[in-house]
Amino acid sequence: MSLPTGKLPLPLLREALGRVPRRDPAVFVGAEPGEDAAVIDVGGPELLVAAADPVTFAAADIGTYLLAVNGNDLAVTGAEPRWLLATVLAPAGTTAHEIQALLDDVTTACAAAEVALVGGHTEITDSVASPVVAGALLGTVAPEALVRTSGARPGDALLLAGELAVEGTAILAGDHAGTLRRAGVAESDIDAGISRLHSPGISVRPAAAALRAAADVHAMHDPTEGGLAAALHELAEAAEVGVAVDRDAVPVLPECRRICRALELDPYALLASGALLASLPAAQAPAAVAALREAGLAAAIIGAVTAACGGRRWTVAGNNVPIPMVERDELANFLESR
Repeated sequence: MSLPTGKLPLPLLREALGRVPRRDPAVFVGAEPGEDAAVIDVGGPELLVAAADPVTFAAADIGTYLLAVNGNDLAVTGAEPRWLLATVLAPAGTTAHEIQALLDDVTTACAAAEVALVGGHTEITDSVASPVVAGALLGTVAPEALVRTSGARPGDALLLAGELAVEGTAILAGDHAGTLRRAGVAESDIDAGISRLHSPGISVRPAAAALRAAADVHAMHDPTEGGLAAALHELAEAAEVGVAVDRDAVPVLPECRRICRALELDPYALLASGALLASLPAAQAPAAVAALREAGLAAAIIGAVTAACGGRRWTVAGNNVPIPMVERDELANFLESR
């Protein structure tokens, strides 16, 4: 059976990663479901943190996307990004000017993020129809500051920084405005959706830094494909815990709600880079929310971590139901239906 586009389903990923040998004792965090980055003990005062993610769809601002999606994976560990390797695959027919513009975009984004571009690979290939840029971002973190997705503990509060779903909404509004107009979406919602890519943007580095300064964070996770629903399953999988969420408490962008309603999409399963899911001591959660809001970031307590036997459930309009297992992001479903 062929697989759909998008991330591997969590059960299949778990099975595949279960076959990866664990031989090197220097690997502190390796290829594990729910963990956003690898952590390696290189024998110095700091741990090396590494993440790899591609950008496969952004025609513009590809460097900003590349630094944000990879930087988010480092931010949730508490690490600071330092070095980037970028692999650029461009389709046949690409001009030298276009390649230079793409590399300039990556270089500019690195400078803005205070990251050194240290290498990679660039080629023209018939294997892609549009540019694909894959990043490998490296950073460092002190051992005592390391945060793992698997660190969530029963009794913790679940907090969401940011609103759903910045990235998915921005892509729908920016790349498919005509479809949105035909579906009855107001021009003001399309404009608002496009603007979200730059304000607040999809980087969670500011939120992660503010959160770590305000609380003893046990776990952080970066909701991406499959949105918040997938992220909750990934966090629970990594930490071997359950989650109980009040879905009605989750902050959702108003234009995201209206766009999703018009297109019959689920905002809770839509590409959600720009939001940050965190698990922290319940007593510290109100102060953490206040600190995030003081920093100009949306934040809300959305539930609690439970024992694994409690399952993964959320309350929707007063009904307590299992959190659906998202097999495919709503953006991919939308694109296939067109």
